[in-house]
Amino acid sequence: MQPLALSEHRIIRIVVLCALYVAQGVPFGFLTVTLAAAMAASGAETEAIASVFALGTLPWALKWVWGPFVDRFGNSRFGRRRPWILVAQAGMIGTLVAMAMMPDPVADLQTLGTLVLLHNIFNSLQDVCVDAMAIDLLPPEDRGKASGLMYGAKYGGTAIGGGGLSIIAGYGGMPLAYVGMIIIIAGIALLPLLTIEKPGDLLFPWSKPTTIEKSASVSHTEDSEAETPPRSALALLRDLGGAFTVRAAIVTAVVALLATAASGLLSPIATNLFVGDLGWSQEEYGAATGGAAVFAGLAGAVLGGFLADLLGPRRVFAACSLVLGLLLGVFGLGDAFWDDRMLVWGYLIIESGLAGCLNAAFFAICFGVCRPSIAATQFTAYMALMNLGVAGIYTLSGPFEARFGVQGTYLIGAGIQLSVVLLVPFTLVLRPKKPV
Repeated sequence: MQPLALSEHRIIRIVVLCALYVAQGVPFGFLTVTLAAAMAASGAETEAIASVFALGTLPWALKWVWGPFVDRFGNSRFGRRRPWILVAQAGMIGTLVAMAMMPDPVADLQTLGTLVLLHNIFNSLQDVCVDAMAIDLLPPEDRGKASGLMYGAKYGGTAIGGGGLSIIAGYGGMPLAYVGMIIIIAGIALLPLLTIEKPGDLLFPWSKPTTIEKSASVSHTEDSEAETPPRSALALLRDLGGAFTVRAAIVTAVVALLATAASGLLSPIATNLFVGDLGWSQEEYGAATGGAAVFAGLAGAVLGGFLADLLGPRRVFAACSLVLGLLLGVFGLGDAFWDDRMLVWGYLIIESGLAGCLNAAFFAICFGVCRPSIAATQFTAYMALMNLGVAGIYTLSGPFEARFGVQGTYLIGAGIQLSVVLLVPFTLVLRPKKPV
């Protein structure tokens, strides 16, 4: 029986990519909700919980390191990305087994923190490899749809890891929650284990190579540069440098810095505004931003992906940025309505939905801009720039609020978001026309 090649089966390809994104979201929800609650219930201090959080997020801040490594050594008889994904998932499962064997997470915080760090190193490796595999395998007409579904799947994984596993921990304790998480990750790992990327790849070391005619769905990767990874570190650096001499790649990098910068600027201010100034309870604010808004973001991501395929990712991204910028501006000027709970809930839900739609469309833009031969490196660079844009502007929230006030800072955020719209047309990759 011939193994299923993801390049040849559209539905299976998207299902596998989305499932792998679920596997990335589950650990995040588990760490930030389930494990944190268990540590607090066991008597851990806030500083101890924060230190474990910091160790869990560190690999994601440094995941750009994986990009060149995966591109440089991402070619084998088992596929370009699949072996690395399987290694990453084996590491994730192994670290979870080690955590499950700890009788008390608070008793040995050093060991727990080390295991959380190792788990997220493997998780961040999988993230880079899955993004690169998506660029390798997704045809242009599916990139928007797939990016929306993948982004939504990560939301779903976070809900499973935070909500679902918390319920399991409440009934059977943390050991049962660990077992549940191991089962989820191991079940998802069966998908890349039992499929191959493209015809001719080996499923297992003892498998015989197969030759199947490739379908038109992957014709976009048949260019010589798409199929040939850099042969050396020098070639990789040369290709990466060449990629960022293209106008579209440079402008996309600037857009990555600005795309969610307004959110980073305003989110700390919003927390103090609602809970501190407007008298919202922590429960109500959590229900709005962590409940309704999360589901709105998930729906926006899925819808944004489908719209990106239908209308084009740049149109969708520009429209979302325009509407979001106007929404921020209207909210900043509409302080007279801030006490109206219904209006503010509506604002938070719409804002989150637009953000999800915007992110899905931007992922699709990046898929199209990245060179397949250095897909892991280039795409990871864009994602790192998005994180940098948000993290860098966090430090300006306090000074901006002190200097311009809440309303003025919201208007600055609106201006940042609107400025992105002007850059979108320049992210289009201009390819030379082939002679007739």
